[in-house]
This record gives sequence, C-alpha cells and structure tokens, in this order.
Amino acid sequence: MEQHCKHLFEKFGEVCRQHADRVVLKVSDGKELYPVTFRKLHADVDAWARYMQEKGIQAGDRVAAIAAKCDNHFRFFYACWKLGAIAVPVCETLGNDEMSFVLKDCSPKLVLSSETYLKKARETAGEIPVEAWEKLPLATEEEAAREISVEKPHYPTAEEEGKAIAVLIYTSGSTGMPKGVMLSQSNLWWNAMNALDCFPVGPSDTLASLLPYWHSYALTCEILAVPWAGASCVLAHGMADFTRNLAKFQATVMLVVPRILDMMMAAMRKQIDALPPRRKKLVENAIYNASRIFTAGKSWNGGLFRMLYHHCFYDPLVFRKFRKALGGKLRFFVAGGAPLDLDVQSFYSFLGIPVLQGYGLSEASPVVASNEIGDYRLGSCGRIWKWATPEFGGDYTFKDEDGNLGKNLRGQLLVKGRCVMQGYWNHADASAKTMENGYLNTGDVAHMDKDGYLFIHGRNSSMIVTYGGEKLHPEAIEDAVKASPLVSEAMVIGEKCKSVYVCVNVPEEVRKKNSPEELHRLLKADVQARTADLTSYMKPKDVLILPDFSVNDGTMTATLKVRRHKVKALYRKEIEEFLARNGEEIAVKKDLVVPSSRIVESLEDKSDVVIGVDNTLK
Repeated sequence: MEQHCKHLFEKFGEVCRQHADRVVLKVSDGKELYPVTFRKLHADVDAWARYMQEKGIQAGDRVAAIAAKCDNHFRFFYACWKLGAIAVPVCETLGNDEMSFVLKDCSPKLVLSSETYLKKARETAGEIPVEAWEKLPLATEEEAAREISVEKPHYPTAEEEGKAIAVLIYTSGSTGMPKGVMLSQSNLWWNAMNALDCFPVGPSDTLASLLPYWHSYALTCEILAVPWAGASCVLAHGMADFTRNLAKFQATVMLVVPRILDMMMAAMRKQIDALPPRRKKLVENAIYNASRIFTAGKSWNGGLFRMLYHHCFYDPLVFRKFRKALGGKLRFFVAGGAPLDLDVQSFYSFLGIPVLQGYGLSEASPVVASNEIGDYRLGSCGRIWKWATPEFGGDYTFKDEDGNLGKNLRGQLLVKGRCVMQGYWNHADASAKTMENGYLNTGDVAHMDKDGYLFIHGRNSSMIVTYGGEKLHPEAIEDAVKASPLVSEAMVIGEKCKSVYVCVNVPEEVRKKNSPEELHRLLKADVQARTADLTSYMKPKDVLILPDFSVNDGTMTATLKVRRHKVKALYRKEIEEFLARNGEEIAVKKDLVVPSSRIVESLEDKSDVVIGVDNTLK
C-alpha cells in the first residue's frame, strides 16, 4: 500500500498513462460489448472537465448526477475531481419529494442527468441548470491519441488537499430525510488502497456488478480500485441484460449484496430439485462431500480421499457446470451491504467460488473489514483493515451495554482512522452525535474472536427488547428462517411482546401448492425446527405470511435490505391482529408497531431476478 495520499485525479492519470491502450470499460448495449481504453477514457474526462469549467464549475462547487449505472459515471467523477468539484451521485429512482430535498440540501451548481431521467431532474432541480449528459462532448480521435499528462489539481496546502471533499453520499439513516456523508480525497484514497491490498485484482481481471454508484461500496471498489489495478469493469445495459448475458461478460470478480447471492443459490437449488433422481443424488453427494471438506478446518481439509473425490470427480462433473453458467472465469465474490447467511457462503465455497464477506458503512468510505482469498473464516467479516489499526494511525474498540470500552468485549463497534468521514453535509449536530471521543460509532453490535476475525450481530437500532426484558438482535433468527425453502424473506417482530414472531414472504410456487391453513402449518413447523437450537426467548412462537417485500412499495431498500419501519407501517393492521391472536394485547395497546417516519427509496424491484443460472445442469 502506498504510504502517501495522492489526489484521485492524479492517480487516475498515472494508471491511464501506464495502461493507455488496455481496456478499462466494457460497455454493453444489450447485444454487444464495446471497449473503452484507458487512453480514451482519460481524454473523455478532459473533455467533460472543460465543459464543466465553461459552465463555471470551480473547486468546492457541487455537481449532481442523476442516472442509472453506466460508463458516464466514470467520466463524471473524474471530471469533477480534476476541477476540485464535489461529486454528488443521486439515486435516480427517488421520489420527487426526496430528490428535491437532496438537490436543495447539496445546492449543486449543475445537475447532469441521463435522458431517461431528464424530465424528473428538471422537475426537482428548481432553478439549478440541468443538462443531459449524453450531449456532453467526448474526445475526438486526435485528442484521444495525444500523450497522457499526469495532472494534480492545486490546493494551497497539503492539509487542505487531504480534507477536500470529493463526494457527498446521501444515506437515509434510521429516521428522517437523508444526510450527505462527506468523504474527502484522503478518505477515498486510503479505502481504495486498502482494497487493492486485500483483493488480488490485476490487469487480467474483469469486475461485474449491479450496484449503483450512489452506493459508496461500488464507488470505492469500481470507480477507484478496479481502474487503479489496471483491471476492467463490465457495465450491463440494465438488469435484464445482466441477467441474460452474465456468462458472456466473462467476469472474474463480482461485487454483490447478499440478496443477489441468495437468489442465484435459490435458482440453482430449484434446478437440482428438478433433476432426475440419479442425477439429483449425484449433485447432493457432491455437495455433502464438499461440506465435509470445507467445515473440517485446515488439518487435512476433511480427509485425503474426500479431497481426491472432490477435485478429481465431483468438481469437474458437477461444480464446473455451475461455474460455467456464471462465465467460467469467476474467481470470487466480494459481498457487503448486509449480513450474509453462513449456508449461502458455504454453498459458493463448495462451487469453488469463495464469497469474501466484508463489513462497512458509508461513513467509513466504506469498508472496515473483509475476508481475503487466503485468509477467511466462514461466518465472519474477516479482519479489520489496516487504516483502522494503530499501526496506520487508526484504532477500533467495542462498547458494551454498560459503556465499557475494550477490544475483547461484545458491543457497538467504534472505529477511527483515515477513512472516517468528514461529517454530514449541513448537519453538524448529527455529525457530533455519530462521533464519540474521536471514534465513529457504527451502531453495529459485534465482537472479535481470538484469531482476530470480526463478527457482526446486528444493528443496535434494530435490537428487540421483549416484555420480559430480554434483548436480542433479530438478524440471527432471520438468517435461520431464511434457510427454509418455504421462505424468501423474513423479518422478526416482538418489541415489548411476551414472545418473538416472524413475518415471512413465501415463494409463489409454494403458495400455489398449499391452502393458507396448510401453508401456515408447514411454515410454523419448519421455522420452529430451524430455530430449535436458539436460546428460548429467540425462538419464534408463530409465523405471519405477508405479501412480498419490494423496492417499489418501499419495504426494501435499493440495496435489497428489508425496511423494518416500512413493513410495520404498511402492514400495521395485519401485524396488530396477528399479535392480538397470540395474546399480545399489551404490545398492541402500547402502539409499538408504529414506526418512525423515514424517507422511502424506490428502485426497480429485483425480487424476481435469476442471474445466469438457466439450464445449468442440462
């Protein structure tokens, strides 16, 4: 890892000159992939920067972008950084009220929008100029052929350069309207450099993902780390293109949120269940054999003969077909954004495509910890990254319920270091509340095992306190429930109740096969069986079937996390009646299922996505 922070555009110039004629972007139009070289991208960025400068953009000005994920985002970010401007990527599918709030809050001098969202951008921008970015100038062949110069935007002092805000990432937080997380040049630099230390990515790699660039996870990993490694990004022409052509993209690395992995695994298992008995038995034996290897620890990896069967028989005969459906070159997944179920992580390990689960938040630029190829522990989020360790000027600790601090405790994770945000834009009070004695309080309850692997137990804000005073994090229960083939999504409730309960979504094919009464009986029995090993007060007493949660109705975020407050608001009547039937009148009377108000994000519903696994075993 380079020890001195450089300006983001300076680093971009260096890698473009080093890899000038290599491909950095592979852009799909739904049928063909069109390559963009480092040389061409650098020249395009120069053309965009000149255009912005003509529009009066100077250092410190905000420039907003409203568009679905595409190659123009690379031009947008680096052109802003060349001018010292602050890039503000905005979720393109926010409602008009929410988008108006974001634009008013950050007060951009210019809004760039794709033509798809141009009307909406102009409706929400007020007096702010809005331009269609498809009409911005691109470099001519002559300009693209010129020698690449490495430029460094000027700042009066090195300290001002390091603290210069590079982006505002708007997050919805726990209540109220979103806040803009201020991430500096230095914040992003150190996180990207740590990423390059952690993940073995180089010029021969191609990364694919569906994650938007208003998500700090994709911003740091794709806009920064991938080009800096001399690697390339493949950009699909929307969800359908990604789903249909994933194998054609030949990705070697995939950036995902757990929901995507869940859906891919469910599609594969559905195909397994549909196989003729003999072939199904073969696949099941392969998975069982792999499970004995991957859960046996490092010593002999589960036995020499099992290893031979796996590598010489089961892997080429079974698992290679699954990998081929994903392009045949995929080396590993990098997962973040939400907890990952251990069964899902194990399943992909069996396939030979490990999932490197990590942990982070926008306020930390965003990655705090991650597993690595040669050093990962299933179920954990890996080791704390260097930037948050004393050796590199950072630190971390845990705060228990009594307010005690210590690395050996279980409690809220606190971190400090070079990647911690500069604060929230226009929200100094909220910034101060998030920081505790120089540490960023992540709000996530965690602990570290004796070998230094981080385990996240859930959000402190999602903690449930039962009528008897027991405190529990719902995520562990939900993970156990979601392992059921009868359940596609789960959310635990039980605040001030005598017992806990679980609200579930059920796959359509399961609903069609059973009457409501029979389905409830099956679900209740299955959920109770899958949670039998949990502590008594964590075992759900009953199950409530609700309509599918989706991004469109606000019950899921754009990154496919369940929005607990929205589920409770939308299905308040059903939940109250359900709790009353189970003798929880006190909880209902106290009106404890009413959520706080919160911004509702909306994005195309991804709940029915099946990615790249059609006809895997044929």
